[in-house]
This record gives sequence, C-alpha cells and structure tokens, in this order.
Amino acid sequence: MSTTRRRILAGLPAAAALTLVAGCRGGGSAVVDVRAHGAVGDGIADDSRAIRDAAAAVRSGGTLHFPAGTYRFAQRHPPGTAAIVISGVSDVAVVFEPDAELFMDNLDPALGTGTSHGLLVRGPAWRIALRNVNIRWASGARRSMGDGIRVMGCPAPSSSAPRPWSRPRPPVAGVTLTGCTVRSSPQAGVIMMGVSGIAVAGLRVSGSQADGLHFNACRRAEINGYTARDTGDDGLALVTYFADRFAIDAAAHTFSFPTLTEWSNTDFTIANVSVTGGTANGVRVAGARRVTLGALAVAGVRTGSAVMVDSAAPGTDVGWNYVASREVRVTDVTATDCDTGIHLLARPSDTGDPRFTDFDVHVDDAKLDGCTNWAVRAETLSGRDVSGLSIDDCSISSTSTTGGSGGVGIDDARGITFGRLDVRHATPVTVFSLGNAKALAVDQMAVVIDQTEAPAATPAPCVVLDSSTGFIDELRVRWPAAPAPWVPVRMSPADHCGSADRRDAPVGIGTLDVSPPVVESTVGCS
Repeated sequence: MSTTRRRILAGLPAAAALTLVAGCRGGGSAVVDVRAHGAVGDGIADDSRAIRDAAAAVRSGGTLHFPAGTYRFAQRHPPGTAAIVISGVSDVAVVFEPDAELFMDNLDPALGTGTSHGLLVRGPAWRIALRNVNIRWASGARRSMGDGIRVMGCPAPSSSAPRPWSRPRPPVAGVTLTGCTVRSSPQAGVIMMGVSGIAVAGLRVSGSQADGLHFNACRRAEINGYTARDTGDDGLALVTYFADRFAIDAAAHTFSFPTLTEWSNTDFTIANVSVTGGTANGVRVAGARRVTLGALAVAGVRTGSAVMVDSAAPGTDVGWNYVASREVRVTDVTATDCDTGIHLLARPSDTGDPRFTDFDVHVDDAKLDGCTNWAVRAETLSGRDVSGLSIDDCSISSTSTTGGSGGVGIDDARGITFGRLDVRHATPVTVFSLGNAKALAVDQMAVVIDQTEAPAATPAPCVVLDSSTGFIDELRVRWPAAPAPWVPVRMSPADHCGSADRRDAPVGIGTLDVSPPVVESTVGCS
C-alpha cells in the first residue's frame, strides 16, 4: 500500500451524512425497493436521488433491495460521501439480485478522479449483511477517492479513545459480505477499519486503483473465497500502523498502536484466495497477529511479492510504520511468475527495537515457480538481525538469471529454519545464498540443475554460505552435465571453513551428496 493511500482514504470533507438512524421511526423488517423510490435501473437515467431516498427509508431490521438492472449514480460529492450510507442501525441487509449493478458514473470529468465511495457503513452499526452487492465505476478512473465498499468503525483496545479523538467511539460489529463484486474503483475495492466480527465469502475485486481488500485495526474475521485481478496495489492487505500510543489519523480514519493488540488485525482465518496481476503484493501482512492463511494462489505479480510480511520503524525509508507480525501461519501457497515469492522484510531503527525485528511466521507447503527475483527472501535494511521465519515443505523452480535468480536469499537474519527445500533451476546459478546469518537450520535441501550443456566459463556455486552459522542436515546437488572443475558449495571466510569434517564448519553439513561426483572439492572456501 503506497503513501498515497493514507492521504486519499478519507475522501472529501464530510457533508451532512445520509444516515439511517436506529429507532427514529421504529424498527421492523420491511424491504425497501429502490424502484419504489423512483429508480429506473436502465443504466442511462440518473438514479442517484432514488438510491439515496431508498437508503434513508431503511430502519433496523430492514432490507435495502436492488432488483435486476443497472442503477446509474451520477451525483458528484453526495451527502455522506457515498451512494449508499448505512449508519446507526442494526440487523440491516443490502441485497442485489443477480443481474443488479450499481454503476458509479460520478468521476470528475476534467480530472478522472472519484467523488464518492460506493457503499459506506459508518459506525455505530451492528450486524450488517451485504449480499451480492455489485458495484462498477465508469472507465478511466485515476487513483483517488472512491472505495467500492468502505466500513468505518473504531477499535476498543482499552477504555480510552484514540488520540486525538474526544468523542464516543462508533463501533461496527458483525459485517458480512457474500458474493459481492467491485470493479474499477478509484481507490480500494473493499476496506474495513476498526471492525469486529467479519465474514467475507465469494468476494471478487478487479481493476481497483488501490488495494483489492484491505483491513486496518480489525479483529475476528473469516475470509473464504476471494479473487483479486489487476489491483492497483496489494491484492489483500492486513495493515495496522504504529504510533507511541493508541491513535487515529482522523483524515484517513486509520488506527495505530504501540504494539500488537487484540485489534491488530487479530484472529483472521483466510482461505481460498486467488490474486492475479497487480502492481504491489499478492498478500501483505504488516502489524498483524494470529493470522491463518491457507489455499493461496498468486500469479503474475511482477513488482512485488506473492506474500510480503514486513515492518517499518519510525525514521526508516517509508512514510508509514508498523511492528513485526506474529503468529502468522501460511499453508498451501502457490506463487507463479511473480517477482518474489515469500518476503520477510524488517526495517528497524538503528537501536534494533525487537518490536520491528522479531517476527513469528510459519509457512508450510509452498510451491514457488518462475520467480524472477527471489523465491524466498529474508532481510533487514538496517543491519539489525531479523528473525522468526520457518518454512517447511517448499519447492522452487526457476529460469531467472537476474536479481536473486529465483532462489533463496537470507541476509542479516537469525534462527531462520527450513524443513524440506527442493530447488530446480534451468541454469547453473546460485540458488541458495546466506549472508551474515546466524543459527540457520535446514533439514533437507535438494538442488537440481537442468542445463544439459557445460557452460563456457566455470559456473557459480549453487549454494553460498558467507559469514554465517548454522547446520544443514542433508544437502543433495544433482547436475548431470556438471563440468570439472566445479565447486557446488562455497563458504567464507576461508579461515573459518577449512575443517576436514564438514559438520564442524560454521555452517555445518551433515550429509553432502553431489551427483555426479566432481573432481575438485565439493566445498570451496573463499
């Protein structure tokens, strides 16, 4: 998520909000049909007033209903900053029939910028169900104001309100999205901030100018079935910011904490996510806690990572800050043709505050194919060690000869562990690189080189272990066309790696099997 996101999230200055105030005219379970309020639904007539009037008629326990049709919303800068505003109610449903669509045709004609959100839920609100909501913007939107579905609550980690707020906190709890679609939004597809009790199923976002699905300072969420295509930023983002005390950016309505809390995008269960294309990451996790992510498929993310888990302390190279995520579990992840597969990135200050270096991320059953930079990368940008990445059962294949050659790179890290790691590469390049890392642990590593012709120059070692410590229980290297001489493993510095028993080296190797056997030493020192 870029810095632009925080500046634009709030959209326009709030006019008098179009609210649905619970209890003003009694409760009930009435169905409010937008056509009964004058909506035409032919995609030509401007249905803005009818949509707003219908929304205003809904009370707690009621349903806002969109029959089949294309409902054009052309009003720019509407009251409440959205076509549909839900606030101050409970047990309300917004239901679109299968062929119903809200067409947001209110871009600024001169600038191509958005002038409102599609559907806004603003606290206080409880048990709000969005079913088959289908929102599409007119083509040509630039990144600007305009989330498809925007939900604004407030976390409650303590009795105090977020600085600098002094008014009561507006809670939002029990929000469900089922079968919803957002296309071509000028900002995020769906964004939720300070919301508890979330359920998302069958969501589809395409062509958003910012994140496809974004959460900030939420808790207790279940996402099952989410598809993102060609988003302008992250496909899925779980981001909670850092501040020295509980705070709100009032303009953006985003929240910050000094450490991980029960509201740091905590207790998320996410499954069956597909992300294709996009200009940032497939999934980004920053400042989150107790997140389980399974059955993730990311393809064609050319400028970011399939899975990015990162931190940033104040004073580092980005315009926002967040602490290291913990208790993050990722299973069954597939990355295809991405820049990077799995990336753990710490940006701590020079003091090495552990809030920004000590992660807890466990990945199991990862298949990373065709990464052009790194398949797995763990690093820090300050020289302070990053920790807390464990990967079991990981297979990698690549043809890249640029950047990290689609391999594994671990630098300035401690305690990084791998279970079974299989790497297949089309050419003889370095596919496992370790630099200034401590306490590496690998159970089994297998490297296969497919090139059938011997290169003109002596090829690089496929495994490089520089200025590091740790142990590799089993390392097997296979290159049928390997020339002689070739040294498949290189360690440095030389005065620390010349032990006759490879097990006693700074990075010890229990079993080293090179096939076919090379004439020269299988381990070189430099």
